[in-house]
Amino acid sequence: MDTPRGAPCRYQIIFRTECASALAGILDGAVIESHHGYTCVVTTVRDQSEFYGLLDRLAELALQPVSLVEVG
Repeated sequence: MDTPRGAPCRYQIIFRTECASALAGILDGAVIESHHGYTCVVTTVRDQSEFYGLLDRLAELALQPVSLVEVG
C-alpha cells in the first residue's frame, strides 16, 4: 500500500465463480457484480489491519481469487 498513512484504499478483487449473493452478506458497502462465471468486488478499506481482515474473511469462504488490484 503506497498511500499516505491513514488514507483509505479501494481494491478490486475478482473471483473465478459467481458468488455475489454469498459475498453480499459479509462485505458491507462493497460493489459486487457477478457474470460470465466471475465475481468482481470493489471495496474500500481504511487501513492495513482492515485489509488483512478482509482477506481473512474471504479466505474462510474458500473462493478462488484471480486478481486483486488497488484502484484509483
